[in-house]
Amino acid sequence: MACHAGGMSRLGIQLIAGTGKRRHARLRVRLPAKLITLDGEFRVVLCDLSTGGARVGKPGLFLAGGEAVLLWDRFEVFGTLAWCRSGLFGVHFEAPIAKEWVMATRELDSATRLPDDDELNRQAAREWIVGQARV
Repeated sequence: MACHAGGMSRLGIQLIAGTGKRRHARLRVRLPAKLITLDGEFRVVLCDLSTGGARVGKPGLFLAGGEAVLLWDRFEVFGTLAWCRSGLFGVHFEAPIAKEWVMATRELDSATRLPDDDELNRQAAREWIVGQARV
């Protein structure tokens, strides 16, 4: 899952709920988050954020839309899954979040940004090998 590869204008995106063109500037981040839907709770990566919505990702996950709750750090927001493509999801917030939340998230990303997917895969492989070596 590449959080910042491509955009909504690329072909292959599946629209779930019509939200129109993007009205809010997006802040690119890479933070751990949780997405809660009627299908369950999922650990996701928060890829970008604006006052009106967010893009989150989880490889291999497909959700058909509907209501959702997005949680990251100390923030919680209600919204609707607006689109989905290749493990990436657009969340349209029910009500805009405060600009202070976006600014606080920017500072959080500066301090605790997740490594890229390749590095996460390398870390998982190292942990698996170390786990196997103990047996």
